[in-house]
Amino acid sequence: MGVQFDGRISLGNVITAGALAITVAIAWGKWTTLTETISDKLTEATTRLEGHEARIRVMETTTARQDERMILILDSLREIKARLEKGAP
Repeated sequence: MGVQFDGRISLGNVITAGALAITVAIAWGKWTTLTETISDKLTEATTRLEGHEARIRVMETTTARQDERMILILDSLREIKARLEKGAP
């Protein structure tokens, strides 16, 4: 006993095909919306990341300046200490 195909289209076939088409359309719409949402969030995250990088660069520059100032202060203190040890005014 084999499978028989009679080539007729019944109302059940039409309803099934219609339901499938509607399901695919709904899934496509949700997928498109989800893709747009993810794209928007990625753009927002990229913008925030660029802002963080800019702030980090400012902090690095400020820290480097503070390091240079501390080195100058340390050099001055060493000179003062050397003078005090010599007893010179």
